[in-house]
Amino acid sequence: MEKITMSAVSKGKEDNMRRILNFTLGPTMVLILLIVLGVQFIPGEPLIREQAVASSGTRRSWLLQEGNNLPKTGLQHKQSHELEDNRIGQQASLEADIYTKQDVNYFVNQYINLGLKRARLTMERFEWDKMDWSNLEEYSKFNIGPYHDKAITGLADNGIKITYFLFFWDPESPGKEVTSGYSRFKTEDEIQRYLDYTKFIVNHFKGRIEYYEILNEPITGSGTQQSVEVADYINLVRRVVPVIRKEDLGAKVVVGAIPNLYNPGDYKYLLNILNSEIMPLVDGISFHPMHGVSPDYELKEDYYKYPSVIQEIKDVASAHGFEGEYFADELIWRNSEIPLESEPWVYSEIAVAKYYARGIVMNLGMDLNVGLALESVEEQPLMVRVIQNLCTIMAGAKPVSLPIEIQSKATNIRNYNFSLSNGDKLIALWTDGVAVDDDPGVKATLISPGFSAQKVMGIDVLNGFEQQLVVNIENGNLLIHNLLVKDYPIIIRLIDITSF
Repeated sequence: MEKITMSAVSKGKEDNMRRILNFTLGPTMVLILLIVLGVQFIPGEPLIREQAVASSGTRRSWLLQEGNNLPKTGLQHKQSHELEDNRIGQQASLEADIYTKQDVNYFVNQYINLGLKRARLTMERFEWDKMDWSNLEEYSKFNIGPYHDKAITGLADNGIKITYFLFFWDPESPGKEVTSGYSRFKTEDEIQRYLDYTKFIVNHFKGRIEYYEILNEPITGSGTQQSVEVADYINLVRRVVPVIRKEDLGAKVVVGAIPNLYNPGDYKYLLNILNSEIMPLVDGISFHPMHGVSPDYELKEDYYKYPSVIQEIKDVASAHGFEGEYFADELIWRNSEIPLESEPWVYSEIAVAKYYARGIVMNLGMDLNVGLALESVEEQPLMVRVIQNLCTIMAGAKPVSLPIEIQSKATNIRNYNFSLSNGDKLIALWTDGVAVDDDPGVKATLISPGFSAQKVMGIDVLNGFEQQLVVNIENGNLLIHNLLVKDYPIIIRLIDITSF
């Protein structure tokens, strides 16, 4: 799907410094400045409530633990080059975004300032219907624009892993408009032109691009150059993998990129790929699972069955020899300022930020790489804050199973656990119902049998602070009483863990 990517929203602004300040600080400038400076919050009391987007709720909404009067300290997010891999990224079309040196700098700085460690991009248009087929400049070319080249180098130099999705808009093929009966890559000539283009791209970017994704949403655009029948897609992958490996032995190949796991036709297309003989040949499987999916609207069933769908995907792929990574791409939740007719589900700014937090943590917790489809970034400071905080907190995090017990009257608490490279553990939990603007939280007791920790910190990624939690050790178990579980991920960090 075509996205209005991050730098596109800034076109026409006169002052580049103003753009950067607005992106970094947004309307919550004073609050975030205080956070960056490490100013402590008054216990239990939010700073400058009237200026903070998230502060429309009650005082209780800023509490992590009832009765805890220890100070709250503002989170300080880090930039991409300062972080271990957090497996969080964003997609972009360089063709739509990059025209000048200023564009390059702004584009790269946005990734860096968010703390992203992954990028999914292309130099082409995302979809056939976004092409101006009468303009020869919009077809795929066997040359790389200098600004596109600099943008990719800028990301790579800052430790951002790049997935390049390999389109080839072919001036010699049909399908420039809907053509009845046409499906791509049925002829050797079409396949060979794609292989030639792939060879050119991989050779040029060797050492800078780690992943190559074969097409994007190949089940869409029936009768056009985007549409590929699944048997022809599998054959194309079989043909293109040796070409990529020959040009860059260390490059990885990603397949799938289907648009909707909940559409039976799309899901069947993916399962046909997973059931094929190409699984041992490739390194990644991608899909686009969360275009507004939540417990709201008619998408409720899709939201709650998502973990079981992911498990089925993993089971089928591994049964056919796959041993690589999974990519949940194009996660997006819209507010009324960025509507899309085909995705009519809109949320408040606070709910958008909460669903992004859930989506990121949920997918990381299931051991998936996370790709975002952010739009109008500068107009959504709360969403930006949540993403920045999670990019820093989840750096180096790997999902693990921890023996924890959660006692609460709430019956819908979702939990994922992670281990950091230094041995610290993260426990993420939230109530998994409809996200609301003002959620006071529900009380819970968390029990971690057989563990103790030098310090236990509670982290609020929405309001941007952390606080040492009051814990007890009872019968060799670590207990956290009076914890307030919210409708977005609260993260508990166990520091310097010891076991009994």
